Amino acid sequence: MARDYYGTLGVGQDATPEELKRAYRKLARELHPDVNPDEQAQQRFREVTAAYEVLSDPQKRKIVDLGGDPLGGGPGGGGGAGMRDPFGGAGFGLGDIMDAFFGAATGGGSGRGPRSRVQPGSDALLRMELTLDECLTGVSREITVDTAVLCDHCQGSGCAPNTRPQTCEC
Repeated sequence: MARDYYGTLGVGQDATPEELKRAYRKLARELHPDVNPDEQAQQRFREVTAAYEVLSDPQKRKIVDLGGDPLGGGPGGGGGAGMRDPFGGAGFGLGDIMDAFFGAATGGGSGRGPRSRVQPGSDALLRMELTLDECLTGVSREITVDTAVLCDHCQGSGCAPNTRPQTCEC
């Protein structure tokens, strides 16, 4: 299971960057090792700092919002089918290498992660284990993607054509 970065800072997923900073500073003042020498407080300070570093970076925050963990995960780490970090947590991954060759024009990002606040038209992320040979030579795989389907009657508007909005019974 992915870490709850928002819960660690005590903010909601709709928190603005200013709200994130305010929550982080408040917790950091309480938990900083110079102020609170307790070992548990120091561990919590490290967690709060990691959460703020992730959520203050727009790309990492997007991964979190899509259900992933940009720092990897401990046990269960985000739920990929046998997906491991082949670089041993060295701070970069295959996505970084691909970005170096192809740049952000390809959509960028490492594509790790869970889901939560998905917007219509947003990118879909998929974890897939590939061998190094498959990465180098290429591979084609067929996947199935579940998509949201609009109501045939109201097309998601909640009302029939040429009528005022009202609750749809479909």
